[in-house]
Amino acid sequence: MIKGIVCCAKDWGIGKNNGLLFNLPADMQFFRATTQHSIVVMGYSTYMSLPKRPLPNRINIVLWDKAPLPVETKDGAIFFNNFEALFTFVDILAHVGKQLGKEEYDVYICGGGSVYRLFLPYYDEILLTYVDKIDPEATVFFPNLDEDSRYSLEEITGEGKDDMSGLKYEFRTYKRKETV
Repeated sequence: MIKGIVCCAKDWGIGKNNGLLFNLPADMQFFRATTQHSIVVMGYSTYMSLPKRPLPNRINIVLWDKAPLPVETKDGAIFFNNFEALFTFVDILAHVGKQLGKEEYDVYICGGGSVYRLFLPYYDEILLTYVDKIDPEATVFFPNLDEDSRYSLEEITGEGKDDMSGLKYEFRTYKRKETV
């Protein structure tokens, strides 16, 4: 399955200054636990913003339009220089498990804004940490799923309040609607 995983504000803001809007330990813990031993896909700026590269215990795939080769393995990650090749690879990975008699593999799209938008027509599911706040300095936004007819909010779990920041949050699951 192709899944998006993102943390966003009430106005769908997700980032500023090539970083996250919020530092929520519960969100980071959720991200780590959810993506462990899976495949993560991100843009080059997101990859470079990681405190530790590549993310451990995951297959890291990076979309970078300036990569010198169409596909290149470097520094523990796989780099693609165009979306079509990356998508074909990701789609094969997501469905190869069925050929092996197993469940599908989960591929998590984890940023940045332009990569999230490229995959918008293809997500099976989007795992979203919703933060009940707006950051007026946000410069990067996720598409508003509540206004996107392709997706429906299926579940809200894990409501909480961060002890340090006082931020209220909840974990939401959006699923792509079946087409007729």
